[in-house]
Amino acid sequence: MVTLLIGANMNVPIMLAVASLIAGGLVAFTSQFGVRNGADIASFILVDAITFLCLAVLVMLVTKTPFTLTGRLTGWAIVCGTFASISVFTVLYALKFGGEGSIVYPIQSLQVVVAVVLAFLVFREPVTMTKLIGLGLGIGSLLILSR
Repeated sequence: MVTLLIGANMNVPIMLAVASLIAGGLVAFTSQFGVRNGADIASFILVDAITFLCLAVLVMLVTKTPFTLTGRLTGWAIVCGTFASISVFTVLYALKFGGEGSIVYPIQSLQVVVAVVLAFLVFREPVTMTKLIGLGLGIGSLLILSR
């Protein structure tokens, strides 16, 4: 299905990451818009979660993928959902309490450091000088943006 959407010759993981980048930016903007316009944060996130669920079911139906998550992986999915919820709630409350999106979102984006370090440590992904320089540049740019 992905091949039909973006073509067989493109690097699928990179294209999906770029799509995620755009969608993530739109999530940040629309969330900030909701908070700035008085949305109750818990209600906003609940509707967000229901939408997420509906889209997940739609993807499963379109791709004809059965629900196969069982046992230990279900536990990991719950842990992941818990961290995702904490991340979203804390960012939205930061905005509600007067934080500027231009400061809050770059700080939140430093989450990539946590993910990269854990990938190095847990999954034993190779640590190269290029990756370290890229990570340093990313951190530097986010710190500059948050000022």
